[in-house]
Amino acid sequence: MQKLYKSPEGPQLEAEMSTICPEEGSVDKNTLDSLLQDFPSGPLDLYRKKASFSWKELALFWDGEEIIKVKHNVFRILENDPLFARQPGEDISVEKYRELTFLRCKRLFEYDFLTLADIVQDPLNGLAVVHCLGMYDWSLLSVYSLTKLMFGGTVLNSGSNRHHQFVEKVINMEIFGCFALTELSHGSNARAMRTTAKYDPETKEFIINSPDFEAAKFWIGNMGKTATHAVVFAQLETPNGVCQGLHSFIVQIRDPKTLLAMPGVMVGDIGKKLGLNGIDNGFAMFHNVRIPRENLLNRTGDVTPEGTYTTSFKNSNDRFGASLGALSSGRVSITGIATTNLKLCLTIGIRYSAVRRQFGPTDHDEIPLLEYQLQQWRLIPYVAATYALDHFFKSLFMNSVEYQKGILMKDKSDRQAKLGKEIHALSSASKSLCSWTAQFGIQEVREACGGHGYLAGKCYYQ
Repeated sequence: MQKLYKSPEGPQLEAEMSTICPEEGSVDKNTLDSLLQDFPSGPLDLYRKKASFSWKELALFWDGEEIIKVKHNVFRILENDPLFARQPGEDISVEKYRELTFLRCKRLFEYDFLTLADIVQDPLNGLAVVHCLGMYDWSLLSVYSLTKLMFGGTVLNSGSNRHHQFVEKVINMEIFGCFALTELSHGSNARAMRTTAKYDPETKEFIINSPDFEAAKFWIGNMGKTATHAVVFAQLETPNGVCQGLHSFIVQIRDPKTLLAMPGVMVGDIGKKLGLNGIDNGFAMFHNVRIPRENLLNRTGDVTPEGTYTTSFKNSNDRFGASLGALSSGRVSITGIATTNLKLCLTIGIRYSAVRRQFGPTDHDEIPLLEYQLQQWRLIPYVAATYALDHFFKSLFMNSVEYQKGILMKDKSDRQAKLGKEIHALSSASKSLCSWTAQFGIQEVREACGGHGYLAGKCYYQ
């Protein structure tokens, strides 16, 4: 594949760095102290005083003043809202957890942290909000982002003006959305999905069908209990019997008032999982479910009332790649989620290693675990990896934003097509790399913390 991205040098590198890691500028000490308050005095004072650099200046360089303010605002609001309060050692049922998650999701819509205008104006600020919510509870973030960003974002990016009503209803919580691509027997191989959407020119409707149980939509977040509408990916078949490939459709799966399944839709919950049980992952099968012709998300292809297929793409592979743009965004997001989890677990592990003392030159003079070379060898490389992956992720995220803007602007240039392929390849690789690094890093931290690493109260067990 032709390499689209060339390593920046000189002024180009400075410009890119200023976008991803804003410069400190001329912020004086008083402003810095008001922006980032000192930590309370405690057992970590010894190591903090030994630092050869200002942690506040590093935070300002890495995130920038605006993002620091955004993070503080999100955490301040959550901390002051009783709905988000947690009890030490709380252990609640799956049903109660899901009820709380939905109520908290509803409250997030009321706070409206992520307006579409804000995301467009400064995507990195929106990203900061997403990661703050994830640090609180990844289940909550998933439920919230699946309806607002995955369902709403896909409708916005893959549809046209006729679909904006659905985005408005999502924002007003009149409907609740999910993203239905994966099937029981197909996941990564999106081209092989078997759900069908056959066009009927007499009624001007698409007929959605699941050929068999293996074609059931499966693992779909929000589908188990709460979603009323789904972006369903299906093979579009025109009246002449020709399959035009995978396309996305808006399908109502439940009545918004009763949450009962719509006619022809078999929908349910897949059950308890090993984690993230605040999300109601579900399944759905369709039997002759009719939807209006206008429910086809028609950014990459459309069907006339008479049943003729039209598209502005000359190459079917380019059209397929454009129709799956939301998947690349999802993979980019998982890259950031994995990196954020590394930040969380390393903060716990290194702070613990700094205050936990074990053995020493005398029985009364034990030394911190962090002074042992083995502990440093186990943990510090992951700190370096986290900084590297975080910088890479922000760069890839901004590339993805550029690509999504190109889709909205109907950019059909050769560069846009190559950018989409490059992001697809990089996001697929980085999703795996960052997930593996986070998995290995979290396990290393857990073991490095000894028995305390297995307490359910430690957030990295999730």
